[in-house]
Amino acid sequence: MNSPLYEWADRQINQCPRYEIGFTQLFSSGQYFLDSKAFDNYSEKLSVIREFQSSALKLFRASLRNDTDPKLLHWLINETPESLGINYHRNLEARHFSLPLFFRTDEAKPGRIVEIQCPGSLWGDLQLSYDYLVESKLISNGMSPAQKFSSQLASLLSDTPIVHHLMDNSSSPSSTRYFIEKTRPKVKYWGIDKDIFPRDCNFVRSHSFFGLCADNEFSSRLKKVGDGVTYDYPPHVLFDQKATIVLPFWSLTRDSFSDKIRNLFVFSTPLLPQGIELDDGSNVTIEEFSKWTRSKRAFFLKYAGSDVALNWGSKAVYRLSNISSNKCYKLLMDCLSQYEKGHIWLLQKEEKCDETINFINRDYKQQTQNLRAKYSAFYGPFACLGILAMHRSNYKVHGQADTIISYVESTTPN
Repeated sequence: MNSPLYEWADRQINQCPRYEIGFTQLFSSGQYFLDSKAFDNYSEKLSVIREFQSSALKLFRASLRNDTDPKLLHWLINETPESLGINYHRNLEARHFSLPLFFRTDEAKPGRIVEIQCPGSLWGDLQLSYDYLVESKLISNGMSPAQKFSSQLASLLSDTPIVHHLMDNSSSPSSTRYFIEKTRPKVKYWGIDKDIFPRDCNFVRSHSFFGLCADNEFSSRLKKVGDGVTYDYPPHVLFDQKATIVLPFWSLTRDSFSDKIRNLFVFSTPLLPQGIELDDGSNVTIEEFSKWTRSKRAFFLKYAGSDVALNWGSKAVYRLSNISSNKCYKLLMDCLSQYEKGHIWLLQKEEKCDETINFINRDYKQQTQNLRAKYSAFYGPFACLGILAMHRSNYKVHGQADTIISYVESTTPN
């Protein structure tokens, strides 16, 4: 040991963790453009997304008061464990029923949302794709997604952000840590920055509702909401599941949503024992639906509930046009067999966008392929922070080693 004891110990801690995972996807060969109208629409639709979230939350609170059809509360609480279920939510105060603050959309085509996650993964991928363009001198170094995040968070809190980021259940911790580092030093973090303690944190981030509740400071922080503590993902279960996606379309709830909201989302409908509601207002039985031709059965079956073993990472997503009528019927009936216990599923129409994309493989060779596209917009409380395009030769697009990522720009630079 060639230096004083505590200087040596400080260095050992401050250079950990030593990453070995590296970048786990692929880059497109340069810039990716959307036409200016489609690009600008991302900023304009934040208010519509907020309207959707507010309407869904209003319905959720009404169902907790028994002011709606009981089927709605059954759908929204579903498999949530009893300790965090109906009684927990009925004991929350109005200040706890907040909306997500930073979140990510998943889109089959630009502007056609299939899911919204708070905060979602890929934030570091968005930042790295931006850094790649800057490093390659394809764009000038302006305000990065991480800088926009830091600025919006500081404006939201009207104070220096001091964050506790609960990363234990992040689906991409290396990406998350990369993004965290890019937000410093404007944002401070407990467990990273010096002289920061849990009691100092004024902003709490988690990748799931259940992860939020597992925080050992949860009870004390819940008492401070609105008085020194702000949650990114709110302390209720509503937005940590796909169950909300059907609300603008379901006959039980559709009157609470505008056509403007419905136009944002890909048609989604609950799988119910009495059958399936279609987008033209008609109903079909499970048997009738299963007998349709494969092309007519162009739907995804998705787990819609709160069970974290199923509702993450496309674990419970099935493409119904890929299977026979008999297999389709058996699958749907198996999913319905536990409906009364809260095991819920939805059907979502398949929309797709295939594009020719140029990319660089791991041998540094240029390649061109026609691949399935997916888009994600990243939002803060005040504006869109950036857009990521992803391409892969599969309907499950993001996060795999052969996924090609691109930072999205406008054809008319701002």
